[in-house]
Amino acid sequence: MFMKEVLVEAKIIDFGKLKEIYSDVLYYTAYYKTLQKTGVKVSASPPPLLKDLNAVYSANRLGPLKITGEGSYYKIEKINALVKADMQGFPLHAIVDFNDGIKVLLAYPVDEPIVGIDLGIRHLFTVVAIVKEGKVYKSKYIGSANILDTFTKYMSETQSLSYVREIKNKVKIALKELLEFLMELNPRIVVLEDLRFYDAKIGRGLRIVEDELEKELMEKGIRFRRIDPRNTSKICSRCGYKKGEVLGSIFVCPACGYKADRDFNAAYNLALKCYYTC
Repeated sequence: MFMKEVLVEAKIIDFGKLKEIYSDVLYYTAYYKTLQKTGVKVSASPPPLLKDLNAVYSANRLGPLKITGEGSYYKIEKINALVKADMQGFPLHAIVDFNDGIKVLLAYPVDEPIVGIDLGIRHLFTVVAIVKEGKVYKSKYIGSANILDTFTKYMSETQSLSYVREIKNKVKIALKELLEFLMELNPRIVVLEDLRFYDAKIGRGLRIVEDELEKELMEKGIRFRRIDPRNTSKICSRCGYKKGEVLGSIFVCPACGYKADRDFNAAYNLALKCYYTC
């Protein structure tokens, strides 16, 4: 299975054979360019020092290369270079980039986050992405109170079909921003409130938004799941206490003292619920 990774530049403590290899790379690059200018057809091959490393050399990059080490210090095998990186976790391998001097890049595995989304009229979308052990990876509030007037009309009118179109039009920009954020996160799954549990007009209004979101998620190939949202705003996302207090826009936990935006707490709980049960 392919594992996602992120490349992080490491500090070079000991170059080992890197300077010698870089010298060869510069020489061979200049040599082949000179031959090409004379009209001689040549196929570039890696410098001799690279042939012994049994690693791919392409576009002035060498790797993946095996590494050993612990803590924040790592040794690149066969090159004997020593590098330092402060990133948590053990890197999968190293890549050496010769495009602008000598750079060593360490490849770290990236967790695919689980994303919880709380829908509301204060923040249209509250997004919380969690990774290993339920830790918050990224969060974002998307959409503002500019849709509140439309929802108020929708709730007060007996004939509210005319406002359905207005709701859809008003959420387009926020929905686009949300989808861009989700594509950036590349989540394992997106967890949504199952708003069918709410029959009040505000719930029906938000279902219009959720339906539009689900259509976009399906088109983008992003997996999603609806779960029961009841009590997600009252459970403490830090300690799990089930009878937290919601004071206006703030969630307060009497058990551990945790305070957070109520929408953030709800979105976090959605993600946590799926993390442990999906």
